Amino acid sequence: MVEAVSNALRNERLVLGESVFKFEEAFARYIGTKHAVSVSSGTAALSLALIALDVRDGEVLTSPFSFIATANAVVQAGGFPKFSDVSEKDYNMDPKKIKGNLTKRTKALLPVHLFGYPADMDKLMAISESQGLKVVEDAAQAHGAVYRGRKTGSFGDVGCFSFYSTKNMTVGGDGGMVTTDDEDIARLVSKLRDCGRTSRYVHDVVGFTARLNTANAAFGLVQLRHLDEWNERRRAIAALYSKLLEGEPQVISPLQGDKKVLPVFHLYAIRCQRRDELAEYLSSKGIECGIHYPVPIHLQPVYREMYGYAPGAYPISESLSSSLLSLPMFPALSDDEVKRVSEHLLDFYRRSSR
Repeated sequence: MVEAVSNALRNERLVLGESVFKFEEAFARYIGTKHAVSVSSGTAALSLALIALDVRDGEVLTSPFSFIATANAVVQAGGFPKFSDVSEKDYNMDPKKIKGNLTKRTKALLPVHLFGYPADMDKLMAISESQGLKVVEDAAQAHGAVYRGRKTGSFGDVGCFSFYSTKNMTVGGDGGMVTTDDEDIARLVSKLRDCGRTSRYVHDVVGFTARLNTANAAFGLVQLRHLDEWNERRRAIAALYSKLLEGEPQVISPLQGDKKVLPVFHLYAIRCQRRDELAEYLSSKGIECGIHYPVPIHLQPVYREMYGYAPGAYPISESLSSSLLSLPMFPALSDDEVKRVSEHLLDFYRRSSR
């Protein structure tokens, strides 16, 4: 990666150099779409995609249980974020609850493939087709995840990815990608990311400065070659965690996938009792965990102030916010380290039951 970045810095334009277009072509092939347009972040991918789909003054139905950028992008695109609660099983938007949240103003669905587990795209696409809605997949955590033999980011009108440094693959800093089969959307997103220009000093839309740097693209090209092997290791780690924790009744492990779904475990998030105490105990043993997400989007102060959301609106999302704990998960994690984490976790519950 360092060599690729060094070569790009020496031999290419710093912005929109050759590596950018090579990365876009390789990523489109990997996802299985006709086009991929690189941008400066996953948030930029979402906001530019929604602008390209013209959701202005309309509602975009999405998950309240995600990172806030999912909903922020709707606001940035001139739309109104509206939420639909998630499923207790996979933590993604529950298709059974969506129709009750649709209105005449709804323009698009924005499902999130949370933690790298694909949403139920069969049902979501059926709803969108019956209601005439656009679909934007938030695949920021799902690089390489598969649903019915197809990669996430290839189902909707647009797929959006993040390459932030904690993701399953990165570009050595901020970055994102928009995937689509629609040439007009790809062309418009390309224009929007580059100040809305049609030529150097002529612009026909109000654009943004949201390009991916050439050096970052060169970094990403190398990472993409290793993504499948890293994802396979994540699945092996997840399987080992689940095997070691299956006898503890106070812990619910995430779904492992099946013939239809192949997750990539961006995070391994367990539902557990006494979550905060467990996290503190593991920290005392030198094991750092994460909480994703302690405050659902609708209860973030800015969303309560802007839209009047209050506790109780989306009970499953609120319950998950108080019970999920993300255990260490990265490809270089050894089996012995997974066992150590699991042993301390089980020891916490054994001690507390005495």
